Amino acid sequence: MTKKILILEPSKTIQTLILEKTKKADFELIFESSFIQYFLSILSKKPDALFINADHENPQGFEFVRFIKSMTYFSKLPIGLYTTGQQPFENYCRRNSGADIFYDFDKDTILATLTKLLELGKIGKLKKCIRNDVIKNAISQNFVEIISNLEDMEKISGLILNMITEFCEVPAVALLIQECDGPHLYSKSSENIVGYARKQFYKVCTSDFEKLRPDLNLSKITHIELPNDKNMDPFNTKEVPLSSYQQIPLTDSHKNIIGSINMVREGNFSLRQLDLIKFIGKEASIALEVAVKIKEKIRFEKNIRKAFGRFVPEQIIDDLVSSSENTDKVPLGEKRNVAILFCDIRSFTSISELNRPEVIVEFLNRYFTIMVNIIKKHGGTIDKFIGDAIMALFGAPVSYEDNTRRAVAAACEMREALSTVPLGDLILPEGMKFNIGIGINYSDVTVGSIGSADKTDYTVIGDGVNLASRLEGLTKVYGSMILVSNYVKQDIKQENDFVFRYLDDVKVKGKAKGVPIYAVDHSINEFSHLYRDSYAKGLDLYKQGIFPLAKEYFQKAKAESPDDKAVNLMLERLEDLIANPPEKWDGAFEFHTK
Repeated sequence: MTKKILILEPSKTIQTLILEKTKKADFELIFESSFIQYFLSILSKKPDALFINADHENPQGFEFVRFIKSMTYFSKLPIGLYTTGQQPFENYCRRNSGADIFYDFDKDTILATLTKLLELGKIGKLKKCIRNDVIKNAISQNFVEIISNLEDMEKISGLILNMITEFCEVPAVALLIQECDGPHLYSKSSENIVGYARKQFYKVCTSDFEKLRPDLNLSKITHIELPNDKNMDPFNTKEVPLSSYQQIPLTDSHKNIIGSINMVREGNFSLRQLDLIKFIGKEASIALEVAVKIKEKIRFEKNIRKAFGRFVPEQIIDDLVSSSENTDKVPLGEKRNVAILFCDIRSFTSISELNRPEVIVEFLNRYFTIMVNIIKKHGGTIDKFIGDAIMALFGAPVSYEDNTRRAVAAACEMREALSTVPLGDLILPEGMKFNIGIGINYSDVTVGSIGSADKTDYTVIGDGVNLASRLEGLTKVYGSMILVSNYVKQDIKQENDFVFRYLDDVKVKGKAKGVPIYAVDHSINEFSHLYRDSYAKGLDLYKQGIFPLAKEYFQKAKAESPDDKAVNLMLERLEDLIANPPEKWDGAFEFHTK
């Protein structure tokens, strides 16, 4: 059977280098980049040797080796500890770690080192288990079960309290730990302890922890009394008062206090008991630190999926969860380039007046389902629904290289999908066809969780959002279902993917400078070549202020497409400009309303 070496190495580069240099080896290499997954792989894959990066943090590599070596179950497993850093190995706690091999990483000797590591298991030249005390080894065995249940904070807290009860003979014990959702007090106590004494014990636990962590608010502590699956009654005779109290601080890998173990007993604690308590506390600190981080990640992922699940593609949620370093919340106030899409149903007020509320709601649910699925398909995120309008983001919370292309592609598919939306019992005004307008802008905006302490929403703010909304409103004016800004067109690297038609330069409300806007046509054949050429020449002359000649070209365009709203709009505007020439002209028309 092929021997297996399990390697804890967070760097993909180092992983690749090791694989390259061991291609001819007769053993199998298994890589893990995280402490939790590595430990679970030890249990499930049963490797023949372990190779651990000493530079690993949370916990540090040598601390992890010491933790493994303290367990009888793994005492015969050869362990190599290596460093890829600049510091020589003497700067690590090599003698105290219990590793069997210490190795300053060298690509030319890695194969020989791993081969030697496997040989140690055959010839039995392993270092003795550091902690050879029988009771401590028994305690270490219990930590195997704890590590296997790190996703269940309540369960591992109960296991830790059971160990203290059993090995330290106490009738009341409590574990106070600061978690992502606030401080938690897990406790167990003998049935012989009266309610008043029990409450006093919990009060002392809390007040003492406040001294350790004055920065925390313990007024809203979550107290969980765990069932007694170990009989604690023999440790309380009722004849001797509970006179001895101990608190053991729990610290993380950075020496920050994350919790405490608190216990009380009859008579004084012996030196043996105190030694065991400290031993349990040290080992528990490692497990609890990781468990807290896992709970944070689970909570974060749950919140993300709850907030975005209906409106965001699964891939985006997965990317967001896996890439986030901050498991508390999505970063606030982050500047990012985002494509913003607004979609609105035409004449929805008139439609609403003709239909019962339940019909409107049923129709909107069908319509939104189709449109949301299209947006998600193209990697977009639903920001919010505003009545019958949809606001979607492409580039937040997860960004792609082609956010603008995705937004326009989604808009085009939404346009094509209109015919598939079941109207059901919906009544449309006479002569009206069901239609939508879509505006898209690409801009640098602020994204993040914005709101009050009671309610926050992940959204974007900035002028770019306003322009996208204005463009959606202008679709009615220009008679085009999809309007985009020049910022969108310029960002799309493959312009041939879409048919853009330059319509106008507009000044939207609140802006002094004109923005070129483009229609996105169904195809190049939607308008004749003569129409496109005449409109483009007319628009160029219009921007130069040569209004009579511009009018002639727009009339040629109208002859090709008499019902085109854009060309009719330009002709109406030119009639006024010719009759009332402006004193100053920059080629951009100012809209004073949406």
